[in-house]
Amino acid sequence: MMKKAPRPYRSTHRAGKAAQTRAAILGAADGLFRSKGWTATTIAQIAAEAGVSAETVYSGFGSKRAILRLLVIGAVRRDTPKVALTEQAGPAAVLAEPDPARLIRQFARDIADVLVGVAPLMAVVRSGSTMEPELASLYTELHKGRRKNLLAVAEALARIGALRPDMTTTAAADTIWRLTSPELFTLMRDVEAVSPDGFSVWLEDMLVQGLLAPGLSR
Repeated sequence: MMKKAPRPYRSTHRAGKAAQTRAAILGAADGLFRSKGWTATTIAQIAAEAGVSAETVYSGFGSKRAILRLLVIGAVRRDTPKVALTEQAGPAAVLAEPDPARLIRQFARDIADVLVGVAPLMAVVRSGSTMEPELASLYTELHKGRRKNLLAVAEALARIGALRPDMTTTAAADTIWRLTSPELFTLMRDVEAVSPDGFSVWLEDMLVQGLLAPGLSR
């Protein structure tokens, strides 16, 4: 006798339950990493906070490093973590903006919002990277990912002929990458008490002055 195929609703229920468990683990880890840092946060603590076993955490994610990596990527991609940043509606609209000054203004506002969420997690990665090689490699990987995403902004400005004559697309991407670093955002916030809006205005001015050809600043 042939076995009956599983009923669809059972599969749907299991998938929904698994998604809830995954979200609970990520939420627990996010809170713990932000409040306690890398070293003081353990898989056992994440499991207890999420209401699951440590084995469930390991089977779902593999390691503490993998969880932190997903949290950083999720903080960057925000509401659509499975969609690459440059393919999301908001960033895509910024990249398609034909006015260079407006493009930079919209980008500065958007990246400031992103940094509010991602900077504390990048600080966790950075602090752990000084002690553990697995975090050092993650820190490098994440910054390379930032550089790749931000190259799209430089390319968008180059496409509309907005860059200074002496500014290559690569140099523009490097400038954007440096000025939007989570470390710089954190420094300005913590030491100079610069708000996210203040950072956005500062960043806009720096990018306009540093990247745009004469006559395109406003």
